Amino acid sequence: MKIIDKYIFKELIGPFLFGIAAFTFILAGTTLLFNLIGESIKYNIPILDLIILFSLKLPQIIAISFPMSILFSTISVFGRMGNDLELIAFRSSGISLIRVTIPVIIFGLIISLLTIGFNESIVPKASSMAEDLFRSYRHSEKPTIKENINFTQYKDGIPIRIINVKDIKEGILNEITVAEFENGSLHRIIRSKTGKWKKLTGWEFYNGIMHYFPKNEQKKLTVINFEKEFIKININPIDLTKRKKNYEEMSRKELMNQILNKIRNGENPSKDIMNYHLKLSIAFSSLIYSIIGISVGVKPHRSSSAMGLGLSLIIILVYFILLSISMGLGLSNTMSPLFAAWIPNIIVGLTGILLLKKNSSL
Repeated sequence: MKIIDKYIFKELIGPFLFGIAAFTFILAGTTLLFNLIGESIKYNIPILDLIILFSLKLPQIIAISFPMSILFSTISVFGRMGNDLELIAFRSSGISLIRVTIPVIIFGLIISLLTIGFNESIVPKASSMAEDLFRSYRHSEKPTIKENINFTQYKDGIPIRIINVKDIKEGILNEITVAEFENGSLHRIIRSKTGKWKKLTGWEFYNGIMHYFPKNEQKKLTVINFEKEFIKININPIDLTKRKKNYEEMSRKELMNQILNKIRNGENPSKDIMNYHLKLSIAFSSLIYSIIGISVGVKPHRSSSAMGLGLSLIIILVYFILLSISMGLGLSNTMSPLFAAWIPNIIVGLTGILLLKKNSSL
């Protein structure tokens, strides 16, 4: 590594760390802390658990602050170098602006890769733990009851079983309805007052009725009443009530598994595909921000931290406006989920390259 590369790396680290602290403080103070205080008042969350929740939510905020901090550090460093005439000194020594940007781009790429690792390992686990703790207070008044449960089993995109349960209380299922299909046609309906799951035998229904629908119209409908019946359904009631993870709680691997399951079941996976690529595109925005940060930073009068922070916030706002628009287009299927996730990076990146090319010719 050449002296110039070491020098620029060293200059970037300080503002980058300051940016992480500043943006984390801003985001945590204006959104996270405000929401947590509201939740703590509503659900009587003790101060100790409130601190734990804050700590568990913090990694998500820190991950968002990484690309923002890259932008701030490049604007600040190149603004100072421009005002101190260091860039002119580089040029007079035969070192072009493009050459100076190489260590910045490498720095941005390193942070992007670190962000991916951080988002895959720490953020999902912390977010999941926070959500579980939240739910323990939100549902503390009736923790053992799950109401109005609907579950559909698919095979090759076609429903083979639809299950509806009024509620599950202390392991007992109440008011159960099961509709089973064969080759797309209704085959059997089971209605039962109560039921429970036994590990060895499976589903056990009580006080119910079964209707068998004939495949041939000449045959009659078969009706069977029962007091106790073992029903062969390869689904554990836990699967019916299992909490679905949100986007922040899932790694890319988990998202991909969810996408494949939806494709197998004939469901629309567009939102999950977009979320999968968003995890990558937002992480690689650090690389994009490093390019546009240089382009903006070399303009005159950009040396103060306040000016750098202000410009960073404006660029970030524009980026997230573009992201909101593209996500809306992706969810409405106007744009492909892949393109919707990456288009803000493409627009901001191309803008940065054009500005950098323009500045390098001055």
